[in-house]
Amino acid sequence: MLINFALAYCTCVLFSIAMNRHGAQIFPERKLPPTGTKILASSGWLLLVITAALCMKQQGVGTGLAVLAGIFSAAIFVLALLLNYAARWVPATTVLFIAAGLTL
Repeated sequence: MLINFALAYCTCVLFSIAMNRHGAQIFPERKLPPTGTKILASSGWLLLVITAALCMKQQGVGTGLAVLAGIFSAAIFVLALLLNYAARWVPATTVLFIAAGLTL
């Protein structure tokens, strides 16, 4: 279940970095080219599909989609708090969640 949360959080981070405003919050010294934002957004959609497939495989289709909605709500909540109060911590927390999800 923690790997699902880590993947959902990583998906939300990819979508956030693809947006100009949030990308500037996370990496203030870098400006992404339009092709970079398209690659990040496409990677986010791919990771979203992978996360949904993993949740549905683990829980079944009906329950998996409900769990997916809850996991994404929690991931977006954590990311929204970080973007408001500590935007520079977003890359470190992404690595931390992925590492925790893979080990547990």
